[in-house]
Amino acid sequence: MKASRWRGTLSKRNWVQMLLAKRLRRKELIRSFAIGAGALVFLASCHSDEVNGPLGACTAGSVVIAPYSAVTISSSLLDQCLTLPSGGATYLVIGQFASVGNPTVGIDWQLGTATIPGVSVAAARFPQVAADNPIHREFETTLRRIERAIAPRARAQLVATGPSSAVIPAPPPIGSTRDFKVVARLDGTSFTNATGRLIYAGAHILLYADTIGQGFSDARYQSLGALMDKDLYAIDVSAFGAESDVDQNGRVIAFFTPKINALIDKSNCAFAGYVTGFFYAKDLLINDSNSNSGEIFYSYVPDSSATFSCSHTAASVLQVLPGTFLHELQHMISFNQHVLVRGGAQEETWLNEGLGQIAEELGSEYYEAKFPPPTGRSTTTQIFPDSAGPFIQPQLLDAYVYLGTTRAHSVTSYIGGGSLEDRGATWLFLRWLASQKGENIFKRLVQTANTGIANVQAQAGEQFGDLFGDFSAALMVDSIPGVARASVPARYRFGARNLRRLMAREAVVEEFTEPWPLQLTTLGIGGNLSANMIAGTMFHASITTATSGPSVRISFTGPQSAPFPAALGAQVTVFRVTP
Repeated sequence: MKASRWRGTLSKRNWVQMLLAKRLRRKELIRSFAIGAGALVFLASCHSDEVNGPLGACTAGSVVIAPYSAVTISSSLLDQCLTLPSGGATYLVIGQFASVGNPTVGIDWQLGTATIPGVSVAAARFPQVAADNPIHREFETTLRRIERAIAPRARAQLVATGPSSAVIPAPPPIGSTRDFKVVARLDGTSFTNATGRLIYAGAHILLYADTIGQGFSDARYQSLGALMDKDLYAIDVSAFGAESDVDQNGRVIAFFTPKINALIDKSNCAFAGYVTGFFYAKDLLINDSNSNSGEIFYSYVPDSSATFSCSHTAASVLQVLPGTFLHELQHMISFNQHVLVRGGAQEETWLNEGLGQIAEELGSEYYEAKFPPPTGRSTTTQIFPDSAGPFIQPQLLDAYVYLGTTRAHSVTSYIGGGSLEDRGATWLFLRWLASQKGENIFKRLVQTANTGIANVQAQAGEQFGDLFGDFSAALMVDSIPGVARASVPARYRFGARNLRRLMAREAVVEEFTEPWPLQLTTLGIGGNLSANMIAGTMFHASITTATSGPSVRISFTGPQSAPFPAALGAQVTVFRVTP
């Protein structure tokens, strides 16, 4: 389910400005990212060659990190392996919990630097940042929970009925009607009857509109049906694989009904958001009394007179709907590929939702390829063609607000269905992952019985900690001001997506004051930072060594220097910022 991203009567920009004012700008902690000279030396490593990537077992010798490269080290090995020599060099140091955990349980940590021998220093605590858990995401959380509950029944049903027919029947005649059971409550426990009239019948999509009559004109429904049938459907199936076909009609049904609008009453809609569209896995249970026994995408409809809930114009629905369809079709495909085809479990929420965000972005990629610069753009300065905007804009906004709160919002550990920032985090991770492994990684992540971190590791062929560490560095160094982007190895870049440029563009579009939201805290030698984070989060700091004198040691521990449990994946990534 894709719910409204905006609250109340506030404009989109004003709502996000409030969000940023509350959480994003901690100006006393933001510093310029200065590029220093020097080398990062690891004592007690296995040899003295320049290296990239994770550090191996600690033995004798030293390692010098290559220019514009990084290493990731478990927090438990920092004291044995890592020292920074004097010389006035500046380093990016990123503390992380590369794991999945309880998003409501914070982990106290402290990052310290000390000359050797150590120096006692006072702690400087980060301000705490509240997590975001919007009410309008609860419905999506409910749907994913129901999917987990019905997965065993869906698998058993497939065994009993056998594979789908290879013969695709002709569609019903245009104008014919059929009855639907439509969810009537956000907890998914109540249903109402509705009747739909078939307006569009294509090779992949059957579009029905509620006979109540509220919504688009038939001509607009037909053009929507053609878009979904001929363009959007192919984007998702090519990227992720096929959906199921329990009704053996060879098509996905799209049902447009104001009863989706009515899931949120008018008094709450302005503040809590509203449901725009969803896939409900219970419809795949052919023997359930409330199932529609088929693959169905439900959509809200225009309602400018606010008859059923909030007012929605035709233009506003058309802006949201294509991306919502791509997002929800991904969920439909994922359930089929994980649960029905391979008999596995439903994908974990963070990865399932992240791939839904990727599905929306794929709509943008489709139009970017169709309209290369400068075609398809209202102005010559646009990064994206006009037609790509509705697909990429939500992802850029989510990413922007996430980058200002990387300690509070997680790539892997969501409360419910995740916040805007959480989804922005996972989208950025998957976007970076595809830049390293190719966009076929999305299909591999869906067409498997693996889930979560184990799925990412299996499809990427690397340990999650190594991936997470280099991703955390890429967030900052994908585009270093004053340094040619190609100078930074591809491992620390987002491919064709120039992250700093995209965030600067987003700041202009939304009229934000900061072109680059990612926080960078300056940590002095002998300093100490402490705060609280959850699994799947990170923080970025810069350390500049003295021009001469003793080396500096870094520690990343719990309170009173207590070690972290291994399951937290506590680690530090250090990036050498030097020519």
